[in-house]
Amino acid sequence: MNPTPDDSNSTRRNWLCIAYAFAPINRSGTHRTLGFVRHLDRMGWDATVITVGAGGEPTDSSLNQLVPPSTKIFRTRWTDWHARGKRLISRRTPSGASFETLDNHTQTPLHSGSYDPSSNAAPSRLSGVRDWLSRWLITPDSRIGWTIPAYRAALHAIRQDRPEVIYSTSPYPTAHLIGLLLSRRTGIKWVADFRDPWRGNPFLVMPGGIHNRWDAWLERQVLERATRIICCTPTMTQALQRRKPSVAGKCTTILNAFDRERISNAQPLRCCSDDEFLMTHAGQFYGSRSPLPWFRALRRALDLQRTLRGKLRLALIGGDTYNGKPLKEWAIEYGVGHAVAVLGRLTHSETIGHLAGSDALVLGGSCGEGSVLQVPGKLFEYVAMRKPIIATCSADSPVNEILRNSRALALVLHPQDVAGLADAVVRVASGRTPIPGDAWSGVQLLERAHRARELAEVFAQVTSTTVAAPQRIIKTRSAARDLQPPSIMSSPTKSASDDASLATSRRTSE
Repeated sequence: MNPTPDDSNSTRRNWLCIAYAFAPINRSGTHRTLGFVRHLDRMGWDATVITVGAGGEPTDSSLNQLVPPSTKIFRTRWTDWHARGKRLISRRTPSGASFETLDNHTQTPLHSGSYDPSSNAAPSRLSGVRDWLSRWLITPDSRIGWTIPAYRAALHAIRQDRPEVIYSTSPYPTAHLIGLLLSRRTGIKWVADFRDPWRGNPFLVMPGGIHNRWDAWLERQVLERATRIICCTPTMTQALQRRKPSVAGKCTTILNAFDRERISNAQPLRCCSDDEFLMTHAGQFYGSRSPLPWFRALRRALDLQRTLRGKLRLALIGGDTYNGKPLKEWAIEYGVGHAVAVLGRLTHSETIGHLAGSDALVLGGSCGEGSVLQVPGKLFEYVAMRKPIIATCSADSPVNEILRNSRALALVLHPQDVAGLADAVVRVASGRTPIPGDAWSGVQLLERAHRARELAEVFAQVTSTTVAAPQRIIKTRSAARDLQPPSIMSSPTKSASDDASLATSRRTSE
């Protein structure tokens, strides 16, 4: 399919996109979805996006300028059921009692505290009860309260635009539950895009028992009902096919990518002087994706090559803590505080600028069970910069294949190989890494336009047969009744057209 603009209204088609993260929200998943919306628009597909209001989320206003004028956006509220449950529980339990719960899929602490030892309550029993109740409010994830508002907004959008295909993208898996409900209700073909695995997620923490069975049942409904299933890495696709052979025939892989326009327009930024060798890492540190081996390696490199002292700088973009402790404190503890600059969270444009202004780029990977299923999204923008890359990952990670296919100038090591990392830093900073003649020759294959063509082909396949028009929706029924067995979600009491929480906007030239 040729990615050229098609201005003929008679031939343009419509797709419905269910995405929690969309412009101007500056989450990692925003860029994949926004890229699809932009490039599919050039191929004749107009998007109607169901997303959330940006309140409480990191934002980047420049992302709004990338949304095509034809895109219609419905922004809805969502109910934080966990917060409501926490308030209810706190009113009914002894003062001082508290608990900690993590979002099942993002592993973000939702609440934490400690028990008052002077309380007469039985802490372990109370903690167990509260945690059990709390888990219901974050299964499959903490955004379960988005289901009803998004479902109702989507039915309203379907009345107006009659999309040919529904597309949902996760995390959060709640987006797929919305796609499931809509597909069952309307009969429209549905494509489920998994940016992270659901049940196969190495970071998934489920307490077992009935919560675990409920989560597994929800995933099974999504996988069995979806017309097509997309995974963003080949290893994730293979793992899903092994785990669920019954859906193997409808699984495909569409990698992440980079947008050529954003890279070519990047304005280089530096957080240090030009005479320092600047390495930059973009992304979060969590779990086994640790900054500590890098700090150890940096210290070792400075000890091995004393001429680099005062001339070597590592910049960190993203969250500024690891395991609850500031990254700067970790760096000082490992003796490299003077060589580490913690830049914190930046807009996407600023991040791209700092990557463009760096002398080398650092990719922190993880190892262990499930680590080969995911590829950091920043890898593709790293490659597009055509700068030396020092990466850590396991030997069977798809990161290796992506770097090889792009002919990137990269040194790849195991995440715990501190000596190897130190040597790589010295080699790159000293300019002792040879540059092959075909370096970066495969970079263009990782452009977003290619990935959008692949998604357009999936849409064409699922809509190739005659698809009945969605049934006339007279009023909004309860989404909870559309999903059996009965769920814990509340039923709406008003039609979508009367929903005061629904906001719709169309991109303008502003």
